[in-house]
Amino acid sequence: MRMFEKKPKFEKREHRRGTVGQTPGGFTLIELLVVIAIIAILAAILVPVLHQAQERARTAECLNNRKQMGLGWVMYANDQANGEIMPNADESGIKTYGETNVWVGGVLSWGADNLDNIDTNYLAHSLLGGYCSQVVSIYKCPNDVLKCIEGAPYPPNMDTVRSVSMNGFLEGGLHDPDKATAGIPLNENYYEATQSPASHYYGYNRLQDINGVHGPGPADMIVFTDESCDTIDDGFFMPVESGSISDWENLPGSYHDNGDTLSFADGHAEYHRWLAGDTCVQPENTSKLKSSVIGPNHVDYNYIFQHSTAPYP
Repeated sequence: MRMFEKKPKFEKREHRRGTVGQTPGGFTLIELLVVIAIIAILAAILVPVLHQAQERARTAECLNNRKQMGLGWVMYANDQANGEIMPNADESGIKTYGETNVWVGGVLSWGADNLDNIDTNYLAHSLLGGYCSQVVSIYKCPNDVLKCIEGAPYPPNMDTVRSVSMNGFLEGGLHDPDKATAGIPLNENYYEATQSPASHYYGYNRLQDINGVHGPGPADMIVFTDESCDTIDDGFFMPVESGSISDWENLPGSYHDNGDTLSFADGHAEYHRWLAGDTCVQPENTSKLKSSVIGPNHVDYNYIFQHSTAPYP
């Protein structure tokens, strides 16, 4: 009889092989393909939703910017003794009256040597800048992503500084002396009256002029609009081609799902979607857009016109 039985130091374990018909531990090829197909379906569903959410966020940002600009415009008029609105000038008017005496200075272009394209001083130190805490980012639509043409004096991939223009029928008394000299009524738009051939529309100089009697009331009068980067130059938005309505003079922006963010004379801002395809043309990196033709029944032109002025008298 053995008192002690010596056990082996290591026990040999038997390796059991899987039996026939037993499911292995990994995925089969069919299962992997099913999982990949499900992931692809989910991605196809979620990516457009994410894009829509991002676009809504950018539209909301743009609307907030327009509202800030609109409120600054109203505050300026309320600070003036007779309710005069901010002076608004075309390119020649800016050269005559100075960059700081109009709502915004600077004349943008597709030229590779134009410093106005990148100079934010025109935004911060013009009339509106002081009423918007000199925040220059509000002048630029986040969806306006076309870059300046490369070349001196700025480096590659520079953004232009402004996407916004102001209704050109809102004059702010800028041309009152010129109207008196030329025999043009003070409530007629100076720019169109002096073109060849002349067109006759109401112009507005004071906040109280925007009363719905001759043209839109405060809640309907467009003040600021995005403008297509192919027509934007000065801050003066004039939709009608001089003497006709066959072409856009300046084309409104369509950066947000074929729509535009607008501010109005009562200080509110809203999104408006364009209905005609030729309003929403793609930028062409040219100095002047020539491809968008309008007619007397053009729904988008009529909307802009009816919210900007009225025929005079």
